[in-house]
Amino acid sequence: MKPNVEWFRRKLEEHRLSQSGLGRMLDIDKSTMSLLLAGKRKLKLEKAADMARIFGVTVSDVIENMGVRVDGIRPGDTSAPHMLPFEGWIDDSARVHKEGAGKRKRMVDIGVTLEPGSTALQWRTPQTKMDILDGWIVVSGPKREPDDRMIGRGCVVGTKDGDVMLRTIRRGYTAGSHILLGLGIPESAEAEVEWYAPILLMKPASA
Repeated sequence: MKPNVEWFRRKLEEHRLSQSGLGRMLDIDKSTMSLLLAGKRKLKLEKAADMARIFGVTVSDVIENMGVRVDGIRPGDTSAPHMLPFEGWIDDSARVHKEGAGKRKRMVDIGVTLEPGSTALQWRTPQTKMDILDGWIVVSGPKREPDDRMIGRGCVVGTKDGDVMLRTIRRGYTAGSHILLGLGIPESAEAEVEWYAPILLMKPASA
């Protein structure tokens, strides 16, 4: 899906912004902005959220009109709905918390069929820096042992220290370690990855 360039230009005009001016606000250089509009570069989730704030629209609007896709699932790829239980929730630092023990798990229809082991999480971030994602559903694939496929991807990550969080994974500076970049937050850390589960889908709870 290519970006809706007319929508983008209209929003710039409404807010009296130039393409380069918006790029400065998003900390995106001019050449990268051009690649985004040409559909040759993916807009990161945190940048989509920042753009939504600037334009006064929802993240869904930005995702739909900027051609943003999360690797793994595309609209129309499958038609059979699939129910998944919520395995936990995500806070404003993108850390994952498990649902309380013994608590009956809520189910969510994500509208697509996924391989066994896929899980659903939900952002719970009212009145925080990540408020724009409050209520959104994150679906990840089954847990996998660390491998090269996780590099550069947004994933649910389990570290050997026992932390579970949403992060983009990069190669580390020492053997066996990786850099975990925050999603929408200026945070990064070097850690040993125990397992990862690639993010397949993000959607509003009401969608």
